[in-house]
Amino acid sequence: MRRYTLRAGRWPLALTLAALACADDPVGPTRSPAPRPSAGIVGIPVVTNTNDAGDGSLRWALGSAASDGIVRFDSTLAGQTITLNSPLVPAKTVTVEGPTTKGITISGGGKTRVFELGDSGVVTLRNLSITGGKAPPGSYAGAILGMGNADLVLEHSTVYGNVAEGFAAIEARNITLVNSTVSGNTSTAAVPWSAVGSMGTLTLTNSTVAHNFGGGLQSNSVITLRNSIISNNGGKNCFNTPHVYAGVSIANDSSCGIAPGILITDPQLAPLADNGGPTMTHALTAGSPAINAGGSCTVTTDQRYAPRDAQCDLGAYELAGGTTGGTTVALTIDPGARVDATTGSATVSGTIQCSRSATFGLSVELDQTQKAGRNVAHVRGSGTLPVPCPTTLLRWAVILTPTSGAFESGSAAASAETVAIPAGVTPAAASATVKLRRGRP
Repeated sequence: MRRYTLRAGRWPLALTLAALACADDPVGPTRSPAPRPSAGIVGIPVVTNTNDAGDGSLRWALGSAASDGIVRFDSTLAGQTITLNSPLVPAKTVTVEGPTTKGITISGGGKTRVFELGDSGVVTLRNLSITGGKAPPGSYAGAILGMGNADLVLEHSTVYGNVAEGFAAIEARNITLVNSTVSGNTSTAAVPWSAVGSMGTLTLTNSTVAHNFGGGLQSNSVITLRNSIISNNGGKNCFNTPHVYAGVSIANDSSCGIAPGILITDPQLAPLADNGGPTMTHALTAGSPAINAGGSCTVTTDQRYAPRDAQCDLGAYELAGGTTGGTTVALTIDPGARVDATTGSATVSGTIQCSRSATFGLSVELDQTQKAGRNVAHVRGSGTLPVPCPTTLLRWAVILTPTSGAFESGSAAASAETVAIPAGVTPAAASATVKLRRGRP
């Protein structure tokens, strides 16, 4: 029976193999089918369906993979969910790698733990979302449990929405998180436990552990933090453990340490959401103290595989543009515009370019002062168009129909501004006097 070294006032949760092996759990096949090679790569089993078991399933692929092998998914499964009836049990050193585009979600369906690691080896989970896991009553880790001495590595992955009495999400020997997020997991104990617990070392590199109910991190050995966020966990962010700091990390209490290794402040995280990439992330809001706060940055991309700046942001998400304003937008308006002689509308154009790719709206207005004798009239038109703003120069154009009257040859005042911009994009605006020329009908 394995017991965890607990902080004062905590009751131990007995963890035995017998307690985890329910009598009514389905019994898996005693012999796995021969592995199905992926296209052009012999010996790498490929998951081809979302079934819980059987040929082409993830369970089958884990049984078919060689030691030190890798399991991949058919590209048609990107973004899909595999719902389990019983835990997956990788019994060797193996990497499970979802697509980098939309990843793969593996769910316990609210009734079972998702992964149970074996007695030895290293299990690496990459580009995966682990959710819906539920530990048996009185047990640890709704998402991932180390049954023996296996180590766990999470890369570009998110563990969320799992439930256990003990450590809410993860418990294993040595745990490493790189560009990964642990969020929204719940410990149901009378005195709630942390989201992540390690029997050995616990290492975070540019990862985010936030908004879990019960607490953040605990280790029986040492916690090493590099440019990470451990914050707003509904209890202490770190418990009773020596810490090693590389770069700078951020927490909203002093339980993980103090300056210079820890910035004690709210990191100002946006809710967990699909911000692109294989898995959901907590975006940094503009003005977050985590922006450009990193030091000794060792990873070149964030959890979404978006590029990181030389002075990286803290946590799993790199705010586009790497500054408090985020992505910058260069916007121009052409000096001339064409008037349609039949409709009286005008076509206004220009260029736009972003420091990082982003999608938003562009609102354009045109105002022409027209005189007829002593009478002065203003002819106005406006319009909005969606802009997939790239890092290369993009030309835009919009036809503006006046609300009354018609545009004529002559000068007019044009303006353009970004609208409906996502977090991390700096608003931009431009104005110019343009020469309207009437085209032939």
